[in-house]
Amino acid sequence: MNDTDLATHEWWERYKETVNSDPEMGVRGHDKFNDNFYVEIGDERFLVEMQGGKVRDIMPNPTLNDRWSFGVEGSREAWEEFVQENPPAFNHEIVASHYRSAVRNEDGHLQMRGDNKKIFQNLRAFQRTLDLMRVAHNNGGS
Repeated sequence: MNDTDLATHEWWERYKETVNSDPEMGVRGHDKFNDNFYVEIGDERFLVEMQGGKVRDIMPNPTLNDRWSFGVEGSREAWEEFVQENPPAFNHEIVASHYRSAVRNEDGHLQMRGDNKKIFQNLRAFQRTLDLMRVAHNNGGS
């Protein structure tokens, strides 16, 4: 997979299929991960609607009528590093990346936004959904 495919319609469909067929999501999310989140890749925002630990829908350009509890933002370059089969340190995992952005004010890392309580209530399932971006991007690798 090359980085120009990241966040295309086909890429998101492959991601949805990867998350929905992952047996670990049932363990991490206890099938109760129901909070929507957004992924912002550069200037593009995508709403990921979760229901029972499964991706129900992925909507580009959500509007004021759409709801989410939290999200992850970063430059396209940061996301391209994050989805690499062997990502560089601090862009390999969302908490490490967020720490670099939010605490150390370093550029080039991802940052979580939104309701902190909801993020930490769903952290393991949320992390797994993000890690599965790497699996989808690398056609099952990693």
